[in-house]
Amino acid sequence: MIKKRWLVKSGDTTQENRLVNDLGVTPVVAKLLVNRGFDSISGQQFLYGSMDSLLDPFTLKGMIEGVALIEDILEQHKPIVIYGDYDVDGITATSLLYRFFSRLGANVSYYIPERQGEGYGLNLEALEHLIEQGTALIITVDCGISSYDIVEQVKDRVHMVITDHHNAPDQIPNADAVINHKQPGCLYEDKNLSGVGVAFKLAQAIWLRKTGEWYREDLDIVALGTVADVVPLVGENRIVVQAGLAKMVENPNIGINALISVAGLTGKQITAGHIGYTLAPRLNAAGRVSHATRAVELLVTTNAEEALDIADELQATNVERQELERHIHEMARQDVINQGHKADHIIVVGGEGWHPGVIGIVASRLVEEFYKPTMVLSIHDGVGKGSCRSIEGFNVYEALKFCEDLLLQFGGHAAAAGFSIDAAHIDELRERLDGYCRKQLTTEDYVPIVNIDTTLPVNDIDVEIIDNIAALEPYGMGNSTPVFAVTSAEVQDVILMGQLKKHCKVILKTAQGSIDAIAWNRPDLFKQIFAGDMVKVAFSLQKNEWQGYVSPQLMIQDIELLGEQHIVLTTEGLREMYLVVKQIARGGRLSQYQMEQEVLRRHPKNQNNASAMMALQVFKELGIILEDENDDGLPMYRWNQVQGKLDLVTSITFLTYSKQEVSP
Repeated sequence: MIKKRWLVKSGDTTQENRLVNDLGVTPVVAKLLVNRGFDSISGQQFLYGSMDSLLDPFTLKGMIEGVALIEDILEQHKPIVIYGDYDVDGITATSLLYRFFSRLGANVSYYIPERQGEGYGLNLEALEHLIEQGTALIITVDCGISSYDIVEQVKDRVHMVITDHHNAPDQIPNADAVINHKQPGCLYEDKNLSGVGVAFKLAQAIWLRKTGEWYREDLDIVALGTVADVVPLVGENRIVVQAGLAKMVENPNIGINALISVAGLTGKQITAGHIGYTLAPRLNAAGRVSHATRAVELLVTTNAEEALDIADELQATNVERQELERHIHEMARQDVINQGHKADHIIVVGGEGWHPGVIGIVASRLVEEFYKPTMVLSIHDGVGKGSCRSIEGFNVYEALKFCEDLLLQFGGHAAAAGFSIDAAHIDELRERLDGYCRKQLTTEDYVPIVNIDTTLPVNDIDVEIIDNIAALEPYGMGNSTPVFAVTSAEVQDVILMGQLKKHCKVILKTAQGSIDAIAWNRPDLFKQIFAGDMVKVAFSLQKNEWQGYVSPQLMIQDIELLGEQHIVLTTEGLREMYLVVKQIARGGRLSQYQMEQEVLRRHPKNQNNASAMMALQVFKELGIILEDENDDGLPMYRWNQVQGKLDLVTSITFLTYSKQEVSP
């Protein structure tokens, strides 16, 4: 794993004390609020804002005109089409407005473009088809702000209201109404709304005009799209997500309830994390692998049995997406390794026929592993379609702009972007970007940063702290999960977890006993950290509830050994370990995990855990035990009947190993 830089925020003691007094929060919560830029006034709104404090939707530029047109169309019962997008933000925005207008008795339908064939945004052929069918009004959601030319070609034949949240270009489409808080001249205070957030404001405005009340339906759908689109969870976003999460528990949408069921979350308190990592990917899979219309059907159905059938289908589609992603990730990862120094500064990989629906996810995974700006391309018919993900401090959009003469088209922002290119120019693109990165980035820029809110002594960590910081939930962009650091703790034990033993539990000693620290997808820690080691840990906090007992649990963000660790392999210890391993391994083939557990359980008393693991590595290198794989691709150990019998020879060989100190 890549070594990381820890940055502990300095805080502001004066401001923190002020928040303790003004808001009645604990010092830890006050520090977290100050770290996120809140003062007494904004902190009050952040912690205690409610649906009643939402902003007036009519202060959005274009809302008055849009609502007037829609009311006229509704009165005449003319056909309305909601034109959406295939990601979760677009899916939820489409579902929200379809359900809203259906409640009003409107003649409404929806259209979602097909990702591979039509691509993002308004599609002229699709609009022509909708016009031919007699559509009177098209309302876009989560798209349309960049479609000036297309709108120009149809504006005289169909009414259009554009609702979007993306940055506005120089030319705003000449539609009947454009509702986007980021367009020039819009005085709406909250600039962080998602696509479904803007759609909700439209529904809110129409409902307010009709009833004089706030629209409070389908907030679970709004929350789902808002969290999935990774917009800042502050201001109005925070308020509607809080309300939506509550609805998911109390009275969820039939489709969302089915999704919760197939995801194994029934009975749990749904969090923003559950949306981002469990529910949203299942909806997203439809747009990536098949067609997003199926996800809209899930959210708008009123039949529980149908909802469960669609949710099961989306579950299967998500598994298919995961397999595609896993396969392409392995090929991309191997390509990075094979490129050697060509990938020192930026990763540019691609493959013929790689599914374009998953290359963005693959790019993100490569960034996590290698921490370099990354571009993954799907090549088809001589054209590469690329998806980019960046690292902190590097604007990938500007990097593409630097190479725009090589590209067919490109777009995006600092952290993520997309482009297309003639496949013949990919190597040249890689070379030019390599030179660009050499000038723009330093060695330090390639070291990932762990931003830490504050340090905590391991003995001070308890359930009460977790209950206190829960006031900041839901977490997300703009309000990240608090990260703490223990600067010194002793390891009591290290255990591999999960069916495939891919996760690691590091048990830390405390004055009260012990506390568990979980590292997902870090099986390597089992061979790097041992009982008795001193470590520092960066972590987030959550409760571990088991058989009615609640305890704090650390979710490891990073962990490092304190001081230099040395392992000494002695001749006597190796000989004794040889007898232990021989006794274990001659009984048959064992998984790597089983072998390691047995070695640690039965190893000689004069060996510590670290030297026991090193001895096992020595035996493997000498061929005394052989390693292969089982049907699931997991490492297995077996006894070498030939080499294992050469006790005298191996004992002499051990002498060579035992004369040196060996670092882990």
